[in-house]
Amino acid sequence: MKFLFLFLFLVALTGCEKINEIFLEEDLLQRPPAKRCADCHAEIYKAWKESRHAKAWISEHFKQESENYSKLKCLPCHAPHQVDPLEKPLLRVERRHEGVNCVACHFKEETKAMHGPYKVWSPPHPSKEDKNYTKSEICAGCHRKTYKEWKLARVQTTCQQCHMKVKDITWIMDKFPFLLFHTRKPLHDHTFPAGKATPKDLKTFLTEEGLKIVNVGIPHNLPTADQGNPKLYIIAEVYYQNGKKRVIRKILSPQSNTALRYLEPYNIKIPKYEEVEKVVLKIYRRLAWKKERELILVDELKPFKLAEK
Repeated sequence: MKFLFLFLFLVALTGCEKINEIFLEEDLLQRPPAKRCADCHAEIYKAWKESRHAKAWISEHFKQESENYSKLKCLPCHAPHQVDPLEKPLLRVERRHEGVNCVACHFKEETKAMHGPYKVWSPPHPSKEDKNYTKSEICAGCHRKTYKEWKLARVQTTCQQCHMKVKDITWIMDKFPFLLFHTRKPLHDHTFPAGKATPKDLKTFLTEEGLKIVNVGIPHNLPTADQGNPKLYIIAEVYYQNGKKRVIRKILSPQSNTALRYLEPYNIKIPKYEEVEKVVLKIYRRLAWKKERELILVDELKPFKLAEK
């Protein structure tokens, strides 16, 4: 507490500009390693360490997909120098093993400051409020294909609202005494989780044309990817009135251009539809970097039949 009063007295005596000079940590303006950011942003760093962004360069899957880093067009987004709205980044030279690290997203060469969605006073380094961090365009430089799909969906929901949800209302800086100069703010999830569709995101029904599946909840293709090849596995068990059974299997993926587009029905023809008793539908997903499948939906559908006159 004594330190706080002394600090406030110093601010009143010298002014904020002088305080900035006193507490400025020069190495923060020289693209430091991600661990350095943890000195003041420990919770955010901890979440980032668990993210796919942190493993973007070193993952075995990426090593294989890039043929041991020989596919040059794939490299910049896995170790970007600077992330800017709508622009494909340049590949950085230093610490590529950190993947998409803190300074790649938040440090701007043109201002020599850290950028983020909030207006804050942070004496250890200059900070700039930048509302681009609340918009999908900041993600578009690397996730170009998914961004185009999202634009076609014409929704208000942004990438951040699904993939950086608010975890808590707290201090985004957790180092004393600097945290005392910030009000509590929404702390967003820096693990950047890959969203998993739920049954409410998919509408399924039978018509004389067959089985229809509609992506009603995910405002881009399902699955989606700029690189890699995630998949949806559709298994339809068709039971007929005569006791016979037929199993129809479909695999949907971005690479085969068969992913579920937002609000566009995907049709599966059912042979002898007039004789169908019911269809048991199961839909699984497999992420590009995983081997196992995850169940998304199980549904039992029965044909709609007009009442006899």
